[in-house]
Amino acid sequence: MVTGGTVGFMGLRSEPETAGVIRIGVLDNDPFALDAMCAMIAAMSRDFRIVWSTGSPAVAIEHCHNAHTRPDVLVLDMALGGITGADVCRRIRRRTSEVGVICVTSYSTDAYRDEAIKAGVQGLLAKEQLKTDIADAVRRAAVGKPTAAQASLGFHDAASAHALLSGTVPARMSDDMKDSLSAREKDILRLYAQRLTTDEIAARLGITKGSVFTYVHRAAEKFGVASRREVLEACARYDLL
Repeated sequence: MVTGGTVGFMGLRSEPETAGVIRIGVLDNDPFALDAMCAMIAAMSRDFRIVWSTGSPAVAIEHCHNAHTRPDVLVLDMALGGITGADVCRRIRRRTSEVGVICVTSYSTDAYRDEAIKAGVQGLLAKEQLKTDIADAVRRAAVGKPTAAQASLGFHDAASAHALLSGTVPARMSDDMKDSLSAREKDILRLYAQRLTTDEIAARLGITKGSVFTYVHRAAEKFGVASRREVLEACARYDLL
């Protein structure tokens, strides 16, 4: 099916779409694991169509950016040599919300969870979970959603993740994201919203200016934005302060 960085195509976007069919791309730099994962997923449902598979992260990213080769769902391994599955997802998610992404790993999911969430992945599964959990994860990811179990761990829908990673204030924000700010982060942001300076905030709260900046940076990371202004805009939009 695939060797090295080449890509195998099993379907083209120009073909007539079949109602209910979920188009799936698969990325794994181990050709044997790639073949096995494609075969397993394809055998799970008549609705699952593997449209391409590749061992090259660059090829997978290119196909996800191209409307003619973009799958509904990308399933990929977290360990890809010099790049992680989260890196691949982040590059895709900054450009589009139209591909649901599921990462799989042979290691503990705890080691990758935070990185995967920040990258906009819809689900992270251990390889021993695939036979029981991958079908539901694929169906949910095809509509841009995490499963209920994955959502409870902090994974976001594709649209919210795209808004976060594209540097815009989220068009939608999950309850978990809304509740993610600590009391001290809210105190600092509330004072900024009241037009206090960093020096004034530090003096009022009895902390250093460096600590003020650290709390703001943490809040920005939680919302996936780059600046204090964007954090305050998100707080204002969703009445978080």
